[in-house]
Amino acid sequence: MKLRIHPLFALLCLYFVFTGRALALGGYVTAMIAHELAHSRAAAWRGYTLGAITLMPYGGVIDGGERYSASDNAFIALAAPVFNAAVAVCVVALWWLIPDCYAYTVDVCAANISMCLVNLLPAYPLDGYRVVFAFAKKKQRALNAMRIAGGATGTAVAALGAATAFSQFNPTLMLFGFFLLYGAIFKVGDAMIMHVAGNGIFCKNYRACVEKKRFAISADAPVSALVRQLRRDSVAAFEIVDEKGVALYELDENDIGVICAECELSMRIGDALAAVYGRE
Repeated sequence: MKLRIHPLFALLCLYFVFTGRALALGGYVTAMIAHELAHSRAAAWRGYTLGAITLMPYGGVIDGGERYSASDNAFIALAAPVFNAAVAVCVVALWWLIPDCYAYTVDVCAANISMCLVNLLPAYPLDGYRVVFAFAKKKQRALNAMRIAGGATGTAVAALGAATAFSQFNPTLMLFGFFLLYGAIFKVGDAMIMHVAGNGIFCKNYRACVEKKRFAISADAPVSALVRQLRRDSVAAFEIVDEKGVALYELDENDIGVICAECELSMRIGDALAAVYGRE
């Protein structure tokens, strides 16, 4: 996974540094890294790979195509906020074990909680938008609605931040609102969730030593379970078995490539074979 830094993200980092909040910046960056690693691992678990992600002040922007199912889309989108919440819980648990670490980790906890809650909002380009978009029947209408929601949310947060000038000024809140508004209006990232059929995992360097591997797997397992065993430095063959372990079919990587191109990775292997090859 490649990370690209948007100028607005760099600007926010400079703001933290010049206002003497380097420790808060550390917590924020930690939460951001946890967020993007969760996206990456969730995508890999479902058989996808992430391209470069553009870091924005509210997270990384991920644009996916139509090559994966709604459940995969939602799973990848929600994995990051859930992981942020888990990190926050772990930090709180750490306070019980080592109370003296509170002062050094409170910003990490706060940043992860904020990252979780904000990204669950159903507003473009946050993760909540991806969940709504995944299951929407009318995609363009959903996209337009979520862009409006993102713009409205950004405007409201920026206005709230500006209003704090009359009490205890919170410029971070105002800046975040502007950044979210910017993200709702402009396309700020070109990251992709790439289908396995479109990457180079099936290309082997046979000039080097390439290991041959054999696996046995149930016909009830998802296609993504096959994909997770593929490596660039090995060639895999699969024996598809029933619930008693009796061999039904044998698949090589060429067969898997065809199945991945034609079927959703969440589909049962048995159903995928029936759809592609007409096998019962």
